[in-house]
Amino acid sequence: MKGFLSRKKLLLLALLILLSIVIGFGSWTFYKKTENKSEKKCENCNIMLIDIDILRGDELSCLGYSRNTTPNICEFAKNGAVFKDNYSTSYWTLPSIFSTMTSLYPTFHGMQNAGKDILSPNITTLAEVLHKKGYMTVMVNGNKDTMQMLFGDNEGLRGFEMVTADPVEKVIDDLSKDNRPWFIYYYNSELHFPYLLPENTKPMEDLPAPKNLPINQTDFDTLLNKYLKTHYTEIFKPKIIDKYGSIILGSNKEDDMGMVKMFNTLKADPSKVSEYFINDWNANYQTYMESFDQNNPSDVKYVRMLYDTKLKLLDNKMGSVLQKLNSKQLSENTITVITSDHGENFGEHGFFTHIADFHSEVFYIPLIIKSPNILPTTIEQTTSNIDIFPTLLDLTGINSPGGLQGISLVPYINNQHTEKQSFAMSEYWGNVILENHDWLYFLPKDEQGVVKPTFYDRIKDPAEKENVIDKYPEMVNSLYKQASLLRSYNVFYENKPIVKPDVIKNIDKVKLDRLRKEGYF
Repeated sequence: MKGFLSRKKLLLLALLILLSIVIGFGSWTFYKKTENKSEKKCENCNIMLIDIDILRGDELSCLGYSRNTTPNICEFAKNGAVFKDNYSTSYWTLPSIFSTMTSLYPTFHGMQNAGKDILSPNITTLAEVLHKKGYMTVMVNGNKDTMQMLFGDNEGLRGFEMVTADPVEKVIDDLSKDNRPWFIYYYNSELHFPYLLPENTKPMEDLPAPKNLPINQTDFDTLLNKYLKTHYTEIFKPKIIDKYGSIILGSNKEDDMGMVKMFNTLKADPSKVSEYFINDWNANYQTYMESFDQNNPSDVKYVRMLYDTKLKLLDNKMGSVLQKLNSKQLSENTITVITSDHGENFGEHGFFTHIADFHSEVFYIPLIIKSPNILPTTIEQTTSNIDIFPTLLDLTGINSPGGLQGISLVPYINNQHTEKQSFAMSEYWGNVILENHDWLYFLPKDEQGVVKPTFYDRIKDPAEKENVIDKYPEMVNSLYKQASLLRSYNVFYENKPIVKPDVIKNIDKVKLDRLRKEGYF
């Protein structure tokens, strides 16, 4: 048994070193490490990291979108660095947000299952680094359910002194009274599906509306109530059906909306959702998706217009936050990052929302960085949300901890790094995507399955419809080698303990020092 375990450890080490070598020196590399000789330091500057859930990169007006959805964000971006080819490591929130906080790909930080995975104590978060350097660290999120799903008992809030649902403007004002620099991670989930508008709010355009599509929460609750009554055996566990039979089975006629009220009451305790529901998300998803014709372009156009309307409302709300960050008091000593955790589908490939998919709509996200010492610039090179962590440390003059897989983007801002053919990497459940502005390569977990490896020429085929994998054998072979290494590492960790070991610390110190000097870690 000892020999067997040793061989497994050696295999794991070999995979990690090979992956590092490919990342460092591959001819079609994800990134190449660049020595930073930046003079852009902003020591002890405050840091505001704004993460807007499900914000597609192509939805920003300043990135070419046809509707004027983000005037305040785009006005703010005029004085910062705008990264035009930025991607998320995952198609959904939990793995992506932990990649931002740890600068590790999901396979390496291990946070892929809500309510199950626990962040290893050997993995350092951005908040921990900044807290040790004297920063006041605060997580701001106004949604209790979201916070429980993302951070409930999984060690994801390590390093944060405070978690609050207070308005972010108030948090900034309160923290600014202290002499210490502050770090705020502001996670905003207001754009999230379903795309419901506040009561008495009109959509931004007068388009033909699907007959049954809910526009506000009242409309949606009416539809949800009907869905729950019809599908209650698929949603509630038997003990809940027994306990609330008078409401579920309809014998209690006093309240026609009793079912949806019970549903929302039970969901209000996220820690017990698994006890109450077989599938609570599916009720919300199906209620909305069945309210319009997914194959009708007019209906789909209207749904996306509602999303755009929500984005415009959110941008209006963000206006006061960005104005405060632009004030003389803060603009000279605050670094601001605006990004997202992933994108959203609107039927482009038969998918809606952000289900498991490999197309760019769910991975392409905005990245804007504004710092006192950065001149306005636009960056064409491919980047990722794992790069935010080392970039912020570089901008504040703080040494990065070992083991980060992202790189500082300061050389890009300084025009010291001109490589344009790098690839960002995304993944889900053992499937790997390598993408940039020109190309998208997808390697499925099971190459022999129904879904095959895919390669798109995004310049000639921006809709990602034609698989041209046979036309570029040399390039595809290089990308295959890179993607298969990560896939192999992911397979190695299947069915392993929830808390993952720090594999980097298992490498011989002499080898580790050499790898660090050569830029692998």
